[in-house]
Amino acid sequence: MAGVAEMKRLLRDAHGFTLAELLIVVAVLGFMMGALFTLQRQGQLAYLTGAARVEVQQNARIALDMMVNDLRAAQPVAGSVTRVLTGIDANCNTGTPPTSGGGTSMGFTDQFSKTVTYQMSGTDLQRVYNGTTDVLIGGVQSLQIWCYNAGGTLDSNLDNIREVLIQIKTQTERTAQAGSPGDQHAVVEGRVRFRNI
Repeated sequence: MAGVAEMKRLLRDAHGFTLAELLIVVAVLGFMMGALFTLQRQGQLAYLTGAARVEVQQNARIALDMMVNDLRAAQPVAGSVTRVLTGIDANCNTGTPPTSGGGTSMGFTDQFSKTVTYQMSGTDLQRVYNGTTDVLIGGVQSLQIWCYNAGGTLDSNLDNIREVLIQIKTQTERTAQAGSPGDQHAVVEGRVRFRNI
């Protein structure tokens, strides 16, 4: 019976929490959960932004690297020692590089005597290799190509072109709402002087 009396005494002396104490605890927990949610949300947004940016930049760099490498190894047109390009967009000598103008396609012969053409089709940058069309990358906003002669001025005469400036603007391939973390854009450009002439 001593145990029952002891239990009654403990229960009588045990005081619960007041309403004010409970409200303070709930408020503090609410602030902590709000801060934790905000931190988690910002981390998630940073991840989504970074992943989309990497995708866009990688696509643009891959395309530019392939174009630059192909152009550096391009061979002169048969019967010519100064002409490399077999075809260009008529606008390759227009505008003010790198902000306006420029063509959207060019063709040449690679080191294996195969024809290569780079061109836009919708938002896809295509590489036509010896008659076979492949999508190089998607999500391309624009492809601009400016052609230069030996003096460094814009020129559209195929016999005079010695180098090209290529600019590729890309965005994410997936549809993303403007201003959202997935709505990322990248611009890469490179200037290539023909080596084999």
